[in-house]
Amino acid sequence: MSNSKTIVPEKIVKFESMIDQANTISILMHANPDGDTMGSALALYNVLVKTGKTIHVISTNHFADFYRFLPGTNKIRVFDADNKEVNKKIIASDLVFCMDFNASHRTGSLEDTLNKVKSPKILIDHHLLPDEDFFDLLFSEPGKSSTSELLFEILMLSKYKDMIDKDVATDIFVGIVTDTGSFSHSCNDPATFETSGKLIRYGLNVKEINDMIYNNSSEERLRLLGYAISEKLVTFPEYRAAYFSLSREEMKRFKERPGFTEGVVNYGLAIKGVDFAALFTEKEGLVKISFRSKANLNVNRFARDHFNGGGHVNAAGGRSLLSLDDTLKKLDSLLPLLQSDYYD
Repeated sequence: MSNSKTIVPEKIVKFESMIDQANTISILMHANPDGDTMGSALALYNVLVKTGKTIHVISTNHFADFYRFLPGTNKIRVFDADNKEVNKKIIASDLVFCMDFNASHRTGSLEDTLNKVKSPKILIDHHLLPDEDFFDLLFSEPGKSSTSELLFEILMLSKYKDMIDKDVATDIFVGIVTDTGSFSHSCNDPATFETSGKLIRYGLNVKEINDMIYNNSSEERLRLLGYAISEKLVTFPEYRAAYFSLSREEMKRFKERPGFTEGVVNYGLAIKGVDFAALFTEKEGLVKISFRSKANLNVNRFARDHFNGGGHVNAAGGRSLLSLDDTLKKLDSLLPLLQSDYYD
């Protein structure tokens, strides 16, 4: 039985009407784009560009090289690389889509621009607790495996159904695969597999897509992973917890680029007896944090309560304005609370 809500016809009608009334549309991703925000944004781009409208697809910052095979990546405008021009395009848009993020702060340096937008905004997202007052139309379904799966359902219910082709299907499939860890989590709903089967019928080569995502790393990225596991893994068996931390100097040593640390945190959960894993990476002016968990350990609440973040029950993000050392000390002091306060 599906965990998602039913998308009512009235929402689809409004979705179509808002697109019909717009001449210029911007499609925004969250900062530090992953496969789901990219897959859903590019899929929507590859549909709407067929309507003859002017479509801008925008990322806050650069994305990982191994996503460059996704159809439409050559059309992505990067805000941090050309903020004045991209800012103008967003502000001048008649309609803005927000893909795979539930609040404007998830766009990082794009937040101020997004907050100034006067045109209607449509949210398509699967994260908990969206900022409902910020958006004019919401498709928010935390029960979905990914925003990409949710987008496919919306498109299939709309007049844009026949605009889905192999390129669109590829983008959506990558969003589903990456946000479920190749169907290892967040995919107990049979509808997720049924959707994947439908997408494959558009002519996708699943092995080829898998190789492009998971077997396409640079030597430096693999060496960084090896270093993190061998030198930077800290475990707390008494709290069923583990974490990694990487300083700016360590990241520079391995010639870090966007996407280099994607997936590193999951290796903490590969340890027998560990239910909580975290990755701390030092950036300019802050510490970025990724949380992962097993079973009913709620890292969404943990991130919201202590690290200015949020996300899903078993996968969330956060940030700290403390130094890396002080952030790690803060986590150490909070670990005893995991057992008592964060198992649902």
